[in-house]
Amino acid sequence: MLGAAALAAQARARAPGRRRGKDAFDVRRRRTLVTVSVLVALLGSGVAGFATWLSGADEATADASPASVQEVSVVGPRYAPTAADRARPPARITPGTPLVGLTFDDGPTPERTPYVLDVLAAKGVKATFFFQGDQTEKHPDIARRALAEGHVIALHSYEHVYFPDLDQARARDQIVRGEEALTRELGVRPTMFRYPFGEASPVADAVLAERGLIGGVGWDWRSNLKGDFECPGADALTRFVVTEARDEAVILLHDGGDAITCPDPQWQYLPRAIDAVRDNGLEFGVVRPTGRKNGDEETAVVAP
Repeated sequence: MLGAAALAAQARARAPGRRRGKDAFDVRRRRTLVTVSVLVALLGSGVAGFATWLSGADEATADASPASVQEVSVVGPRYAPTAADRARPPARITPGTPLVGLTFDDGPTPERTPYVLDVLAAKGVKATFFFQGDQTEKHPDIARRALAEGHVIALHSYEHVYFPDLDQARARDQIVRGEEALTRELGVRPTMFRYPFGEASPVADAVLAERGLIGGVGWDWRSNLKGDFECPGADALTRFVVTEARDEAVILLHDGGDAITCPDPQWQYLPRAIDAVRDNGLEFGVVRPTGRKNGDEETAVVAP
């Protein structure tokens, strides 16, 4: 099995153009999903066995209809502005200011999105959120808060599916349902789309073109450092963001999916990384359409 460094090197060799690191990301992310699925299955088996023993369930109980499992909204960490945050003057962005775009995928979630929004508000930073349709339906108030606070909201499909495995009907369903969910809950139609896993497909590209959605919004990942979904910890993630940050760079982060299972202390990376990036002379922008039809130039990091 290749190590992370070897996988990232292969990704750089295979991925031309500005957006790099997608192949390495896909391998890492899909391995993580397999691992989590196995752990969840094992944990579920153990919990089910314990519950049966605890309740002394007999055959009559087994024949009864199972009780519905209620979704528990885990309250994640929150961020309180520091004295330094309160004393910080508003960011001054001029036409020559180098801008970095923070992007967050897989939300909104009650576990992490409120914390991310807390940090961004305290630091005076705007970001771009690629929300899933199903998550937006579950947590519309969180999505509306992100929009109300001036962040850009884009689409990350209805569910987190692997588009190369979908036929045109299923691809259309994922894109249209996601678009309709965001439009209905937020009152604003999304204009940009990012593929789950960063993996496009010709049939999905055709649907995006038909819907007028700018597809394949990517990211910059030039280093061999681990991403947030790999739970490397706050220090490692701070280093990842600072290393990838450069003028017009788009940084891939998550406020849902695998990343919500990472320990709470990891999330301390975000305020630290924002401060460190600013110490290096950069500021933060958002990803928006440029109005051009030429690959990467369809979107750009611009002043909020």
